Amino acid sequence: MKIDFEYEVSQLTGELKPADGYLDCEAIVLANIKKQVATGIATPVVETYLKKLQIYFEDKMVINKGNSVAVNYKYAAGFLNTINTTPYWHNWI
Repeated sequence: MKIDFEYEVSQLTGELKPADGYLDCEAIVLANIKKQVATGIATPVVETYLKKLQIYFEDKMVINKGNSVAVNYKYAAGFLNTINTTPYWHNWI
C-alpha cells in the first residue's frame, strides 16, 4: 500500500498552522503516524514517508522564516528527526 504524500502533507499543514506549541505539533505528527500504521502501511514505507516528511517541513521552515507558522514547522521537523533517528520507533507508536 502507498501513502498519498500530497494529501497527507496538506492535512498536516492545515493542522500545524493553528497548533499551539511543541506538544500540539508532536501530537499532530504522532496521530498521522498512527493513522498510517493503523491502515496497514508497511513499516519500510512509513519510514520512507517520515524521512520525506522531515525534509518537507525543514524546507517549509526555511521558506516561512520570520512567519509565526515557521516555528510549528520547526517543531514538526524536529520531532520527525527524533523519530527518524530512533531505532525501533515503531515499537512505541
